[in-house]
Amino acid sequence: MISRRPRFAALTGVILCFLLSQAVADEKAEPKKPEPAPAAKLRAEIDRAIKEGLAYYEKNVKEDGSFGYMAPDKGGNLKYADDVGITGLAVAAAAKSPFAKEELKKDYMKKAIAYLEKHIQKDGSIMNKGQGLSVYKTAIAIMAFNALNEPDKYGKIIKNGQDFLKKEQFDEHDKIDKSNYRYGGIGYGHVVRPSLPPTEFALQGLRETGVDPNDEVFKKAVLFLQRCQNLTDTNDFDQKSDKIIPINDGGARHNPVGSKVKVDAPDGKLLLPSYGSMTAAFLKSMIYAGVDRQDPRLRAAFRWILKNYTFERNPGFSTTLNKNADKQGLYYYYHTMGKALLLYGAHILHTPDGKAHNWAVELAQKIISIQRKDGSWVNKYEERWYEGNPSLVTSYCILTLINCRAELTAQEKYHAGILESLKNLNLEMTKTTRGMESGDINKQDGTKKMKELMLKQKELNDKLAELEQTIAFGE
Repeated sequence: MISRRPRFAALTGVILCFLLSQAVADEKAEPKKPEPAPAAKLRAEIDRAIKEGLAYYEKNVKEDGSFGYMAPDKGGNLKYADDVGITGLAVAAAAKSPFAKEELKKDYMKKAIAYLEKHIQKDGSIMNKGQGLSVYKTAIAIMAFNALNEPDKYGKIIKNGQDFLKKEQFDEHDKIDKSNYRYGGIGYGHVVRPSLPPTEFALQGLRETGVDPNDEVFKKAVLFLQRCQNLTDTNDFDQKSDKIIPINDGGARHNPVGSKVKVDAPDGKLLLPSYGSMTAAFLKSMIYAGVDRQDPRLRAAFRWILKNYTFERNPGFSTTLNKNADKQGLYYYYHTMGKALLLYGAHILHTPDGKAHNWAVELAQKIISIQRKDGSWVNKYEERWYEGNPSLVTSYCILTLINCRAELTAQEKYHAGILESLKNLNLEMTKTTRGMESGDINKQDGTKKMKELMLKQKELNDKLAELEQTIAFGE
């Protein structure tokens, strides 16, 4: 009897060779492009995450209506400290959410609003006496009151808060002139030197509550802001300083004489690197100050954002000495970057590696993926800047999702606008073709016009295709 094993072995070898060749071919093949995110589904996921975040508030509000943090007392023991800023962010998040109408009727939110009202001070500030950070707290509180949309009740309170914030700006009243690096900036409280974060919150509070961008407070702020940017052409403070080592990447740092990124520099010199949250804060603040988006300073900051685009870390921080350094301020970065990009108006970001990013889709998906089971968010890597506090971080995330949601709506309108433009363009092309056929349009003029229309058509189709690769509207 003849054995069949050699034939079987040969057949097996052929099959293995085929499978190996397919594996090699698959490795060389282009990776499959991800399916575009359905807009309706993503919006539903955003709403679900916001709703669960608000439910966390309801379960964790204190009896006095506050949200706060644990801080050591004089004896070193941790004790709860109620906080106007954290409470104000929670109220603003609820009032700006898609569920504002129902949430503001609930007992927990009524208590939180009443808590804010109890902390209105005679000087116009809204703050916890003795705790500091009066600028942050006042700016957040007037934004919260403004979001309640009750001008008859809160109009005067908001106006007094605006006046307080304006007085906190460093200017001639402090016996300094424009050559001083503090000029135009706003600090955590007036005795503390100004920096970009409180200036950012103050400017947002002023703009959101209706202060005109032509107001002097914004004009003065622009000088301070540009001195926080690492751009040698426009940072006149760096140009005149013999201590600062110039950086020309377009990003921004914490203040004109400091950065939170720690790096070695020669003795007596300052090296002040840019990082993500400050660059976003700079971009956002300049827009609030009425600076045109085509301004070289804004374009340089936007280029820095594209070059360092990520939602995995707060870019710019070195992890050499601390492996989690780039997780510091991560959620503040999400909150600030989302708002900055929404204001800047770029729907799709083109990074230097040739990739196109729908930032709202990617940021929303990131935030949703890291929400905890109880509906909250917290920075599990780094507690710096209060990010170990779930009440604060949950507010950052809800407000970020609200901004992503607003961007999805803007993209939907943008998508519909492209389709409408293409429709009108096709009608114009048909009209031109018929005009050439009938002799109403001579061939030379008609050919020239058709080329122009076809170029516009290609441009619109390219924009449409780019958007539709990342998000799908309609059914």
